Amino acid sequence: MSKPLPYLVVGGGPVGLTAALEMSRRDLPVHIIDDDYAPSPESRALAIHAPTLEMLEASGVTARLLAAGHKIRNMIVHEKGRIILSLPLSDIPHRYNFILSLPQSQTEQILTDALAETGIQLDYGTRLESFFCNPSGATATLARNGKQQQYEACAIIGADGSRSIVRKQADISFDGESEPQQFGLADITLADWPWPFDTAVIELLADGIVGFIPMREGFGRLISNREHALDALPHGANVSKVGWTSTFRVSYRQVNTYQRGCVYLAGDAAHIHSPAGGLGMNLGMADAATLARLLAEGKQDQYTKLRHAAGQAVLNQTRGNTRGMTRRGPLTDFMIRHLAPLALSVGPIRRKALKGLAGLDLPATWR
Repeated sequence: MSKPLPYLVVGGGPVGLTAALEMSRRDLPVHIIDDDYAPSPESRALAIHAPTLEMLEASGVTARLLAAGHKIRNMIVHEKGRIILSLPLSDIPHRYNFILSLPQSQTEQILTDALAETGIQLDYGTRLESFFCNPSGATATLARNGKQQQYEACAIIGADGSRSIVRKQADISFDGESEPQQFGLADITLADWPWPFDTAVIELLADGIVGFIPMREGFGRLISNREHALDALPHGANVSKVGWTSTFRVSYRQVNTYQRGCVYLAGDAAHIHSPAGGLGMNLGMADAATLARLLAEGKQDQYTKLRHAAGQAVLNQTRGNTRGMTRRGPLTDFMIRHLAPLALSVGPIRRKALKGLAGLDLPATWR
């Protein structure tokens, strides 16, 4: 009796690793590849929200993430040191009532280690060249060290980012729009900082915002709608060292279907949006865990129906939040300075807002 064909996961980031781990623990054969030759050292996505921590409990990953990460327990909005809004994350209606801050490189290492313990190694330095669907699944052409090989799989899971070769070869459209301005970020070590390091801080600027997300005591991520984040240094900050910096353009795009033939898409291959609220990685990991469950239950035809609505909800939420904070005028300034603090002082409204911030208002389709 021949062995069942494996699922080929393309992309070794948090989404691809989650897909492989969740399939492996359900005894589905899987092979995961990444065209990089080593893990990325960059911090990239930081925020891990309550639903993701709950989702990864079954694989044993949650305890490792909690041990490695930094808990953010409060969020404030201020203007030149004057607090406009304070939002205690302890009011998040979940046992994980905080945001866990952890560089993506560390999240990936924890997931890679957990996957290896199930007997699956991430195949670095292997690139998907092309593929076609056939009656038994897919035939892929893989390249490694300049040599090509044919690989048979029962399906291909594209977790290969916003420029996904899987999505492009499956001819799935990726329509949407982009913000006109460049955004910037920088990982910084602080000699002086006026706020506690369990607090995410947003400062209102005349032409937008600058935010600081702590990763540990004295160190964190600066992000702004200015192209060079260090040009928008927050009030009271004294930077002693600058690490990784990057510029990017915010886009809002989503595929019209998450699956076609032998192909399934997850994470940035299926949707991209503003980093506001840090939901992106969490949304992609939920895609991956949902797909693994559906494949194990033979219900994979439900994948697009279950995940497209969640993706659209996050696109809408992050677009509204980003434009509200960066395209300000008298009306939005009045809402930020006066209406929002008043509304969020009401318990039920505050808890509803925190549910949205933590992604708890999205369906837990991975269950």
